[in-house]
Amino acid sequence: MIQLNRSDENDEKLMRAVMFASILAASASAANAQDSSGNPEAGRAFARQVCSPCHAVTAEQASQRVMAIGPDFQTIANTPGMTTTALRAFLQTPYPKMPNLILTPEQSADVIAFVLSLRDRRQPGSKP
Repeated sequence: MIQLNRSDENDEKLMRAVMFASILAASASAANAQDSSGNPEAGRAFARQVCSPCHAVTAEQASQRVMAIGPDFQTIANTPGMTTTALRAFLQTPYPKMPNLILTPEQSADVIAFVLSLRDRRQPGSKP
């Protein structure tokens, strides 16, 4: 029977912690890879067609709006804590003031990719 001294036990614990952290990192990386699978250009085209009656989808639309019904997409993108998961949950939840849109998983991924592509591209002097 092999006896481990205190140093060997600490090394074993450290190795387990490193392995656990590596697995978590790999899982997070895989999740991010799945989250970024949407096509932002397809999402932009879809959003212009479906969402633009109530939301400014592009910066150009935002500057031309006379009446705001819903927030512009750039404001949504720059909302603190806005993530792929948050947008996905939002798109899958019905809201009284919005039409009941049923998006395919591909359409959701595309719209999410488009919205997140707008982060930090706010024009100087625009409102947060």
